[in-house]
Amino acid sequence: MNRILFSFLLFAAILPGLAQESRRPSHEIQLSAGTYNYGSGVQEYFQLGLLSMHLSYGLDIPVAENWSVIPEIGAKFYWEGIFALGAVGADFDGFTYWDLTVSGRYHTADGIILGLGPMLSYARRQDKYYIDADPWDPLDGRPKNTRFNLSLRPSVLFSCGKHWHLGAEAEIGLTNAMVQYPELHHTGTRHLHALRFVACYRF
Repeated sequence: MNRILFSFLLFAAILPGLAQESRRPSHEIQLSAGTYNYGSGVQEYFQLGLLSMHLSYGLDIPVAENWSVIPEIGAKFYWEGIFALGAVGADFDGFTYWDLTVSGRYHTADGIILGLGPMLSYARRQDKYYIDADPWDPLDGRPKNTRFNLSLRPSVLFSCGKHWHLGAEAEIGLTNAMVQYPELHHTGTRHLHALRFVACYRF
């Protein structure tokens, strides 16, 4: 995982040297919100109201006539149970990640921007199991999600004036985000997938 992180940082560092002189890089601030799922059913999870939000800053760097590359840093949030906040004994999930993304983009003549790239996420906050029915359960208090997560991030944006772009982005989890506890017979697969609507300000 350290090699992947180093490759991301190295690639982002050399990108400004690839920029076309005829087009200047542009700054972008993106805010997106939507829903998510775990990719495969894990029966003990409630999944009542799944909300995902993402905030990022990026530098869109032209590398060809219709192509650009944008490295981004951001923060990502996942919340479960937003429609059942008063549930007694419920163990709703709440994850927070720092993100590093490098996406390739294709810009059409109609102002549509198609993007695709990998996203490396680091869990700033690992949610922990809360076993209300049995506080002495050995799983109680242990982290649910792994520290690192790798996903693929496709996006489509539509130009709305000089500075604004609106659209949607998806997140396709490539690695298992569920911590394995084979000694407790608690294993499974959780790939975090998300779909979010995007508002982007460019300057």
